[in-house]
Amino acid sequence: MSIKSSIIAGGGSKNEPFDYYPTPPDATQALLRFLNLSKNMTVWECACGNGAMSKVLEDYGFNVISSDIREDCGYGQSGVDFFNETRVCDAIITNPPFGVAQEFIEKALKDAPIVCMLLKAHYWHTKKRFSLFQSKPPSFVLPLTWRPNFMQERGKSPTMDFQWTVWFDNDTDTKYRLLSKT
Repeated sequence: MSIKSSIIAGGGSKNEPFDYYPTPPDATQALLRFLNLSKNMTVWECACGNGAMSKVLEDYGFNVISSDIREDCGYGQSGVDFFNETRVCDAIITNPPFGVAQEFIEKALKDAPIVCMLLKAHYWHTKKRFSLFQSKPPSFVLPLTWRPNFMQERGKSPTMDFQWTVWFDNDTDTKYRLLSKT
């Protein structure tokens, strides 16, 4: 599968090709405060867009590999199809395109010992993803206690709830914790 084919299959929209929604910094900051990861880790942000999440990761002291499928991403290495690439890294932290989130999760779990995906809050509420949850139980499900504003520059109010789902190798006991902005 390639990300380009996800648009044909309905993964993107006419308004947001490749499901491009830059992640507000507070969502990434809340995750990093909770996880308290080693600062000298190499993190791959494989859907970096304009670098919104990558910049926060860099501010926290991580060595960040930033890439995106879009040719005009404006940050990191452009034109990189995550499904056709592998990078040596300690963690993959990203806001995957919604239409191919499951495929992103499955590939990331093969590529890194720590995987963190920003997902819609109801992501796991479907029969179709039950087998993924059962076969690869996350270590944490971390709902945000606020609605991140992905469309701030367009003057739109946030209307969706989000959560981080986090996998650590060899930790399949799923824990549920709430994340706050501060």
